Amino acid sequence: MKVSPQQIDKLMRVIDASLLKSFNFSRFMARFLPPAVLVSMADGIGYALYYLRRGRRCYLLEVMSGALPDIKDEKQLKRLARKASGAAIRAMLDLVLLERHSDRIMERLILDQHWIDRYDEYRAAGGGLIIFTPHLGGIAINPCLAALLNRAYTPVIMDPQATPIPRYLTSLMEVGNKVGSDPDNPAFWAGQNSIGKVREHLARGGCVALTFDVGGSTVLDFFGRPAAMASGVAHFACDSNAPIASGFFKRGKGPLDYELIGCQDMSYALTGDRDKDVKAILAQVIEFGEQMIRMAPEQWVCWLNLRNWRKRAQQILEEKGQSS
Repeated sequence: MKVSPQQIDKLMRVIDASLLKSFNFSRFMARFLPPAVLVSMADGIGYALYYLRRGRRCYLLEVMSGALPDIKDEKQLKRLARKASGAAIRAMLDLVLLERHSDRIMERLILDQHWIDRYDEYRAAGGGLIIFTPHLGGIAINPCLAALLNRAYTPVIMDPQATPIPRYLTSLMEVGNKVGSDPDNPAFWAGQNSIGKVREHLARGGCVALTFDVGGSTVLDFFGRPAAMASGVAHFACDSNAPIASGFFKRGKGPLDYELIGCQDMSYALTGDRDKDVKAILAQVIEFGEQMIRMAPEQWVCWLNLRNWRKRAQQILEEKGQSS
């Protein structure tokens, strides 16, 4: 059965409205229900998706077993896959909990002081700084937590209006900006129109944050197979020669527990050969990205996206083969 573009648009509007209602309902329920109950509900939805959709379950187990070869215990792998099935829901709930319980979360927050000190040194030097992180752990509240720590930065993110779920993402951003953000530059929209703004911001000594685990046109070896992903981190590094720091906020055992996990800084030296420099930086981005994801695989939002990135990489490689 062929689905028309109009039907797809209608379906996406329904999904957008459903997500927005779920977000608003979660914010309402957070007034009355303990955080542990909300987390259990979010996990329950993820488990239901895992068990009710066999294809989803089989794919998660297949791709995670290939990406996590150190996990030999099948029961442990299934437990991680069940958690990962609801990772996107849990990411949304992070913002709901931070909005309602910011004081308690900040009191319990565990910091990597060495990473914080390095951040402060970079900012005191007056140069720009690039932070990169996967869609992992508290990705939805990273800018909020940074602002509440008086270390605000500007994330480079998709314009909600350029996505299939604009109302939902706009609402998330509005709440996030109220909880905590850079007051001067809350966000830069990803895309050609923002490249100049990001370059200028870095040149003025600003700090930007980017992810790499989104669909793109650069074929990279990611978890052992080619995947078409974004390369913005490397290009902005080549433009600015700014230091690159990486890390993420990992969820802890309690519903309000988070920990800043900092990785070592990426070291690079520009040679003047842009293609060579981009490849060298991206190799480190992938290495550090995989390292972070393996620290909390059940908290990575993008396991299901990996399939599309691999398909796109195959198409790109085939097109290059035909043209050569």
